[in-house]
Amino acid sequence: MNIAAKSWITSYFVCFFFIWGIFLPFWGTWLASKGVSPEQIGTLFSLGLVLRFVSNIGLLPRLKSANAPLKMVCYLTFFALICLLLLVFFQGWYALAAATLFINFLMAPMVPLGDIIGTRLVKQIKINYGKVRLWGSVSFIVGSTVVGWSIETFNHESILWLMIFAVFCNYLLSLIKLSPQLQEQSPSPQHIDQNLFSLVKQPNVIYFILIMGLIQGSHAAYYSFSALYWDSMGISEFNVALLWGIAVAAEVLLMRFNDKLFGHWSVKKMCFLALLAGLIRWSVLSQTTNLALLMFVQTFHAFTFALAHLAAMRFIAMQKDYLMVSYQTVYSGVALGLIMAVLTFMSGWLYAPEDGTVFLVMALILLPASLLIHKLKYD
Repeated sequence: MNIAAKSWITSYFVCFFFIWGIFLPFWGTWLASKGVSPEQIGTLFSLGLVLRFVSNIGLLPRLKSANAPLKMVCYLTFFALICLLLLVFFQGWYALAAATLFINFLMAPMVPLGDIIGTRLVKQIKINYGKVRLWGSVSFIVGSTVVGWSIETFNHESILWLMIFAVFCNYLLSLIKLSPQLQEQSPSPQHIDQNLFSLVKQPNVIYFILIMGLIQGSHAAYYSFSALYWDSMGISEFNVALLWGIAVAAEVLLMRFNDKLFGHWSVKKMCFLALLAGLIRWSVLSQTTNLALLMFVQTFHAFTFALAHLAAMRFIAMQKDYLMVSYQTVYSGVALGLIMAVLTFMSGWLYAPEDGTVFLVMALILLPASLLIHKLKYD
């Protein structure tokens, strides 16, 4: 069975981010319902971030052919499905811990795999990556909303069953072939070393990793502690959910209209706008809990996350075919994985209830990126 390549990649983002919309916000809630302590959950999530880095660095460089990303998606979703099904029968501490870590390992490459396929289709059939990717953001909201409803209507066990259903759908999708199929990459010139570790020694690659790592990594405190901080400052759970929803809605809108708004912008200009938006957003979060002002700066998520991600995808799409997987690997593994893990760990040490200092630190770490953007070359 074949489906249009654009429909396949759109469906892939919908399936995966529905899963991610369940796992990221609610897996800890499900573990807690099984008697896992907050300290144990925190330890598992920290180790999970490390395993995501290991997974990206270990698996993505093994993609040697055009169809290799599709095969890897199939294998990863199959083993994730088996892992989740085993949790139906085994729910002791060791089973829960092993499954949580294994799922982090298996799911980590799924986003970059989608991006690798998407960036190849950008070159091959000229798809608009932003318009395709936005459906993933929409699906994330839908997944989180459906789980919230299912917990109230049924119980916490619905989290596991929704995960099983969503991963099963993703596995079925991975069995369907694209039309047209992904083309083989152009052969590598003999004098160019394709080794990943040789690539990350290049100054321009280091600049790219650090710029994206600092911009995306500045979200570490927001992702991990914004809900706790706002709760400690007396903001209701409903308004906390509203603030998160506004951020993702702004992301969706930018993805939808990115071509019209930023189609002629350079990668450097996109990065500068994302950086400036981050300086404003995190500074405001550190200084106020005024709901109207917070709602306004939450729309900056469209720039701090979505625009920066689109800039990274555009930069990667400019590279030679045989280097795209390597660039995607260092972007996902180091910039989004390792640097994010380090800044998340640092945020844990800095965070204190009723104290917004941690967000101010996130603004300050963006300053070095402003110097690095000038050095980035991509023509």
